[in-house]
Amino acid sequence: MVGIAYLPLHGGKTPRWLFQRMVKLSRIIVKSIVDLYGQDELIERLAHPIYFQSFGCLVGYDWHSSGVTTVMTGVLQKVLESEDIGVYIVGGKGGRGRRVPEQLRAFEDRLPGTWIDHLIDYSRLSAKIDTVLLQDNYSIYHHALLFTDRGRWLIVQQGMNPNLKLARRYHIKDKLLVRDARYITEPHEGISGARAEKIVLDLTSRKSLENKKVMLDIIRENRLRRDWEKLVKLIKRDTLYRWIEKEYPQQEISINEAKELLVMPRTLNWKAVRKIYDHQPTNINELILLRGVGGKTIRAISLVAQFIYGAEPSYKDPIRFTFTTGGKDGVPYPVDRKVYDELIDFYKSVLEHGEMKRKQKKELLWKLSQLYQPAEK
Repeated sequence: MVGIAYLPLHGGKTPRWLFQRMVKLSRIIVKSIVDLYGQDELIERLAHPIYFQSFGCLVGYDWHSSGVTTVMTGVLQKVLESEDIGVYIVGGKGGRGRRVPEQLRAFEDRLPGTWIDHLIDYSRLSAKIDTVLLQDNYSIYHHALLFTDRGRWLIVQQGMNPNLKLARRYHIKDKLLVRDARYITEPHEGISGARAEKIVLDLTSRKSLENKKVMLDIIRENRLRRDWEKLVKLIKRDTLYRWIEKEYPQQEISINEAKELLVMPRTLNWKAVRKIYDHQPTNINELILLRGVGGKTIRAISLVAQFIYGAEPSYKDPIRFTFTTGGKDGVPYPVDRKVYDELIDFYKSVLEHGEMKRKQKKELLWKLSQLYQPAEK
């Protein structure tokens, strides 16, 4: 089930009648998962791009729309704020995503202060990962954090490329990020998006590990300005662009495209670079969280590490995943309100059947899943 999920930017709003039903059905699904499998399972499932996408499809949203991310975040917020199951969500689109630290402070009466501080740090770090370490020309405009009162969390954020009018969604799971916090190696559970770009600077890839190590050496030994000036001279003679054309002929990428995707900044904020040197970061985590360190600075250091010291990063786009079903725009068919309401009532009765034991509920749901089997090809 590996592929690409096309997420075009769609206008309009979710009809109120549909949103209300999405909340009702989602509440049943979320409560069932937590009741049968626990909080961790809910985090694990929503962390997977295919599951997140199919969840949106199941409750009636467009299978390939960028709105799946924002609308499902809104649906989950409605569900989780009304259910006491120890799972919470903050953030969202635009300003809501930037107010995550403020929103987390509202949980101080329910969660330890140290846990809230850690969540704020993970939120900041995840935002930096998909804007600084992964440079794909998609600007983050949606940032949501799901977390439990037992220490699990998940970041779901979405970026937009306004020129292409396409979006891509990033899932960063706690276990993957914490596993290698020093060099931040492949923290994404997956990325869903519009298309695989020809060249993306992916410093989260395992193939970029040596590049990141050299980047830290360059900064800590105060070699950036000297090496940057040397590389700029090479670029003026088009040496860098000739290398790109020779290295990636199979991708049919033109020199003009390469200049746009791998442009070496002609100027840098040297005061910020000096602050980085004074701080002496010991890992990539510390480096990208320093004030003033953005994509431009990181790209310059990475290119110096590659072309001066031979430590090549990954330029392969890590995007993957696709899933499809119907939705609100009538693709591939309109939502049937009567059937939707019957579905809600049926599963609600299963969930709330007090005499039925948990094992029996699991067996019943499994048997229901076996009623439909796709025809063999």
